[in-house]
Order: sequence, then C-alpha cells, then structure tokens
Amino acid sequence: MEVHHHPEVEKKGFKEYLLEGLMIFIAVMMGFFAESLREHMADRERETQYMRAMVADLQKDSVQIDNEIAYTKHAIVALDSLFQCLHSPILTDSVQLKLYQMDGKSGILVGFEFSDAASVQLKNTGGLRLIRDQEVANAIIHYWATRETVKIDANVFNQNVQDFWTDGLKIFDVYYIKYLTHPDEKEADLSVEPGARLLTRDKMQLTEYANRTGSLVLMLKLHYIQSLQWQKTIEADLEHLIIKNYKF
Repeated sequence: MEVHHHPEVEKKGFKEYLLEGLMIFIAVMMGFFAESLREHMADRERETQYMRAMVADLQKDSVQIDNEIAYTKHAIVALDSLFQCLHSPILTDSVQLKLYQMDGKSGILVGFEFSDAASVQLKNTGGLRLIRDQEVANAIIHYWATRETVKIDANVFNQNVQDFWTDGLKIFDVYYIKYLTHPDEKEADLSVEPGARLLTRDKMQLTEYANRTGSLVLMLKLHYIQSLQWQKTIEADLEHLIIKNYKF
C-alpha cells in the first residue's frame, strides 16, 4: 500500500501576521486620508467660488444702490416741492395746475432687488459652514440683516404712499390727468389738461395733505436714504474683506 505524504505547509510567524496587518491598516488609512484630502480640496474650491460670486453680487448691488440713492433724492425734491406749493396762500388757476403736475410726480414708490445669487446658494446649501474665516462669515450675516432693514424701510414708505394716493383722490380729479408710461421706468410722463381744477379748496384738507406729503419726505430723508447709504458702506467693507482674505 502506498502512503501519501501531505506537503508541509510553512506556518507564518507572529511578526509576519503583524506586518500584514500593519500594511492593511496603512492602506486603509491612506485611502481615508486621500478621500479626506479630496473632500477638503473640493470644499475649498466651493468656498472660493461662493466668495467670487458674493463679490460679483456686491459689485452689482453697489450700482443698484447708487441708482436708488439718486432716485430717492429726486423723490425728496418732488415731494418737498409739492409740500411747499400746498401751502400757497392763494390757489390761483396756475397754482392749481402746478399742484396737479407736482402731485403726479410725487406719488412714487421706492425699492429695488438685491443681487441674490450667491446669498441664495450659501443659505440653501449650507455653504456658510465652508467659510473658514469667522470675520468674513460674521460680515456676511450682518450684510444679510442690514439688507432686510433697507427692505423694511422701503415697504413702510410704499405703504404710506398708498394712503397718500387715497387722500389725493379727494383733492385731484384724475379726469384731467394723462399718464404716458414707458417700460423699465419707475416714473411715468405726466400730462395735465390746462383747465384742471382741485376738487376742494378747503384749507384744512389741503394742510392735512401737505402734512402727509411732509411725512413722506421725512421717511425718505431720515430712514430710507440713510439705510441705503449705510448699506453701501457695509457692502463695500464686506467686498474689501473678502478680496483681502481670498486674494482675488
């Protein structure tokens, strides 16, 4: 009978097992570190993209705010002129015609849309967490808060303009007024019939209307235009801070 001999299997020593285990551990850790590095680089790239988009929005806002300040100053002049004319001691035919013309140019609305692309992305994707510099993150949050103040001041003024229009219907007859509107313009061209006369010449009613006109002037001077100028400063500081930190 033949006897089959099994080949001898060389047994690994403890050190070999330890070395193999160490190599596997190192391979796993290297993979982990590589993935973490990729995620870190991707986060830094997204952070830079967000900041570039934020600077672009701030630069667009700067132009918008300058235009809105100029428009608001124009509104202040128009309202103040109406306020003065409403206090005319004698309501001659020419004064009444002038009141029609001034009133038609005074009941204007304010406000504009902020450039929002970067802010929407940061809020909706949680991108604010990617911003490493806490000073920049805090400045962005402050910028968002002050934007809301500008919007609130604009809304309050516009709500009061609605009441201004309602009171005006008791004084001015729209039959004499023609508006020629143009696309992309806030203010319409105004044409008033030469024979336009006020519905009332009651001094008390006209004084009350003048007071409402004066209150609109104060809202623009003391609140809205101040908010716009403050917002312009905040946005300029934020833009400078981002450019300094990200070296654009």
